Amino acid sequence: MSFRSRLIDTRIPALALSAMLALGLTAPVLAQDDATAPSETTSETAAQLPAANLPSMNAQGFVFEIESDYNGTFSPLPDEAPVYTMSSPTVDEDQAKSIAEGLGIDGDVDNKGEGTFNIAGDGGSLFITPGMMQYISDMSVPEGDVPNDDQAVAFAREWLRQVKLLPANVGEGTVQTRIENPPRVVVSFQPVKPAPLLSASPNITVTMGPNGSILESTYQWADISQGDVFQLRGTDSAWDEVKGRRAYVQTELPTDTFEPGSTITGHAEYTNVSLAYTISGLPGEKQYLQPVYVFTGKLTPEGSEKSYTVTSYVPALINNQQPVG
Repeated sequence: MSFRSRLIDTRIPALALSAMLALGLTAPVLAQDDATAPSETTSETAAQLPAANLPSMNAQGFVFEIESDYNGTFSPLPDEAPVYTMSSPTVDEDQAKSIAEGLGIDGDVDNKGEGTFNIAGDGGSLFITPGMMQYISDMSVPEGDVPNDDQAVAFAREWLRQVKLLPANVGEGTVQTRIENPPRVVVSFQPVKPAPLLSASPNITVTMGPNGSILESTYQWADISQGDVFQLRGTDSAWDEVKGRRAYVQTELPTDTFEPGSTITGHAEYTNVSLAYTISGLPGEKQYLQPVYVFTGKLTPEGSEKSYTVTSYVPALINNQQPVG
């Protein structure tokens, strides 16, 4: 896989809210203080919600037939939680050109139709399609060292602010990846709320080279607003799903010991449970961010003396559940 392809995840389309901020459009944008303002109606999510987007199989293709226990106390989690709605702003040709100019790109707009644009010229290139916007600089990469983590996050945030592409509800930012050769650091930003977010989108990545040079940025952003509040299934019910082998299990095992695609038996001991959010709904249709129970612990495969971190995910909402009130 190329370095560039690692930065693009097209599973979850959501066009950059930051693009609209750059253009001063009038679509509603939530400031951080307003990110949790409840919806005034319940019509948005009163119907059955689409299923939470969770992996049906781990990356290594293992099939798990493990016995599970919970050793600890269930953390005090809320009995109810909001579901957030997402909408994907679109841009026209004039707006696409304005975004490119803000990024310092001097080139003509190639309108490919259906909201897809490509702009290339002095300064780099910009590709916009429903669900994603990617900028690639044509600058010569300088010699030197890449910034440390704190510097990289600060440089990335300041660059987004300067080019007027910093969303109002963006979070603190974290270093996602470091690459030794060529020296690169990738900074990732997610929304302030809801958090934590399991899904790869909404997300902004900024790729940086030596001396804080900005080489690339990929946007998968959206307008996010709080919808209805739903009653949750409860930790006891969620644990029954884990114990009954009906949860989504994720772990990484060494492939030299455990053949990919094999059946893993053994024992998992979970010690913590928390709530997180993930996307639901198909690309191109209405999408939501809904709560998920996250159980974490240690897995000891049968015949192994080593234990490995294991995580199980259980949707916190039940199908056809109606919002509170």
